[in-house]
This record gives sequence, structure tokens and C-alpha cells, in this order.
Amino acid sequence: MRRITHGEMMEERPLIFRAVNAPLIASVVLLTVYGSVVVSSAVSSMSSGPSMLKRHLFGIGLGLVFMAVAWAFDYRKLEGWAGPLMALSALLIVSPRILGFLKVSKAISGSYSWLSIGKVRLFQPSEPAKLVVIVVLAAVIARYGGKIERPADVARICGFAAVPFVLILTQPDLGTGFVFIAIAVGMMLIGGLQPKWFLVLALAGVLLVGGLFAAESIAFRVTGDHNKVIPKHQMDRLTVFFDPSADSANAGFHVQQSKIAIGSGELSGKGLRAGTQGNLYFLPERHTDFIFSVLGEELGFVGAIVLLGLYLALLVTAMSISASSRDLFGALIVAGVCTMWLFQILENIGMTIGVVPVTGIPLPFMSYGASFMVTNMTAIGMLLSVWTRRY
Repeated sequence: MRRITHGEMMEERPLIFRAVNAPLIASVVLLTVYGSVVVSSAVSSMSSGPSMLKRHLFGIGLGLVFMAVAWAFDYRKLEGWAGPLMALSALLIVSPRILGFLKVSKAISGSYSWLSIGKVRLFQPSEPAKLVVIVVLAAVIARYGGKIERPADVARICGFAAVPFVLILTQPDLGTGFVFIAIAVGMMLIGGLQPKWFLVLALAGVLLVGGLFAAESIAFRVTGDHNKVIPKHQMDRLTVFFDPSADSANAGFHVQQSKIAIGSGELSGKGLRAGTQGNLYFLPERHTDFIFSVLGEELGFVGAIVLLGLYLALLVTAMSISASSRDLFGALIVAGVCTMWLFQILENIGMTIGVVPVTGIPLPFMSYGASFMVTNMTAIGMLLSVWTRRY
């Protein structure tokens, strides 16, 4: 009598029992609820607070729909579509500037990062572009079978990663550009990038950054304008990072107020809606980029540890899905999503406590924003799609 394997037994079970990953779903539910509570507190003192909270909850609801669609869709059908998907990601990123050229929309805070019609903001195209690029890079890297050794292979992958990065810089949105770079590096490491090529890429990155600063310095000496190579507000953020007291009234104000908020929360916090830095408008962007500062002030060290514990559970569960994938393509998709989340978590929390420069990157499942929430929920659906089809 032939012995029935574990995989065959799983295949005979109804799809719903094979599809559900309880730890992942529990982590997402807890993070989403936790984030909604903190966002509700952050916007409570704003005149538009109720409508903003409704929009945030709408983003969660819409995200659940996209999660279900991504969950039901067989991710393996996308592997042969790297070229068209790359074209789609490029179109998404440049679409706000195209509409701006057609006079349909205008730049918001000096950046063409929002797809809008008149004064109505629709969504940020760079958000879904992140997921599209993850699928593209997974398809490209999977072709090398877990060994990225030849210079031509490294150059090809870097070329695919460079397209969205360069286009994002034209908005300009340096912070989101760094997210694309982090995704590419993380996926290449998981995909078998040789250590020597990682060192080469790291050195190239250092030289590129140094070249940009040198070009900015030369341009300033020639023209007297700080915006020729690197936008002034980004240069100010870097200057303040190295010298927090350099511009405490402007560029350094965010970080100083963020540190005060987090430090004043001490062990257990001041209580929800009882924070002074946020409610008295000392803390800018408290519901988006600096939502962790609100959490630190109102829920204290205990609240921050709870959040980090939930993130750890999410990332560990996600990586276990990557390890259980039936193919390298699926494993790389999950690794790309994990890298995206990990970089955004480290960057966002790091900038609120002053250990990395401010880049305007939101905190996954916590920051206010429908586009951001839909992207994260869709990413969860992609992970569940890989999990469901692991046998």
C-alpha cells in the first residue's frame, strides 16, 4: 500500500484550512487595531479629526478587499510578466508628474508624489509600485536559481532596481527611493548574492552619495543655489542630523519635539489623548511620520515594547512563510515584503529618536494614510497567497 505524504493529506483538505496562517492574521489584526487606536488619539485634537479617522478606517476596509483579492490570486502566474510589470511600476511612479504637466493636478508640498485631480488627493502611486517592483525583482532573481555570481547578472538586477529609484527621485521623494533600494538589496541577499558583490554595491552606494554631495557643493559655489542637485529641505535634514542645534526652529524642530514627546512618556505614558506635545501642536505630522512619537508619549516604554513585539511576530511569521514556499519566486516575494517592512520600521522609529535622518517614511500598519494601509494589506494577501500554495 502506497504511503500518503503530508503534502497529499493537506491537498485533500478544504482550501480555507490550507490557506489560513493564524499567527500572521493575528499579528495583522492586533497591529491594525493598535494603530487605529493611536491614530484616533493623534487626530483627536484636530478640527478634521473625525473625518480623518473615517478615512483611515476606510483605508483599512479597502485594504481588506485588496488583501482578499491578492490572497485568492495565484502569485505564480506573475513570474513571466517582469517586463510589463516594470513598465506598470514606472507608469505608476511618473503618473503624478504627467498629470501635473497636463495641468490636471499640482505639486503637493513641492513633490509630485500624489495622484490627484485638482485639490482632491486620490492615492500615492509609489505605494502600489513597491509591490509591483517586489514581484518584478522576484521574477528576475529567481531565474538565477539562488546564485548571483556573474557581474552581468548583478548589473541586470541593479538595472531593474534603478528604474523606480531614479523615477522616484524626480518627484522628488528621497525617502521612498531608499525603500526601493532596501527592497532590492534585501532580495538580492536572499536570492544568493555573493558577499564580494554586496561589498562592491555598498562601495558604489557610498561613492554615489559622496558624488552627489560634491556636485551639490560645486553647484552652490557656482550658482549660489542649494537646490541644483539635492533639494534644500533634504540637505537641511542631513545637516540637522549631524548637528541637532543647527536649525532648531525649522529643520531640527521635528526631531527635538519628537524626542521630548517620547522621553516624557517614561515607563507607562501619560495616557491616550493626554499627550501635550501632540495635542498642543508642538509635534508636526504626528498622525503620519511621527506616529511613534505619539505612542511613546501616551503609552510610554511599555507601549513601544508591545509594538516592537507585534512587529517581531509579524516578521518572524512572514519569514517562516518564505522558508515554506514551494519555489524561489514565492520565497523572494515574501522576502521583499519583509525587507520593505523592516526598513520602514527601522527608519521611522530611528528618525523619531534621532538616530537616523528624517526622511518622511511612515510606520507600517500604524501611520495614518489610506494608500499606505491598502499597500500593507495587499502585501499580507501576497504572503497568504504564497502560504496557501506551499504544497
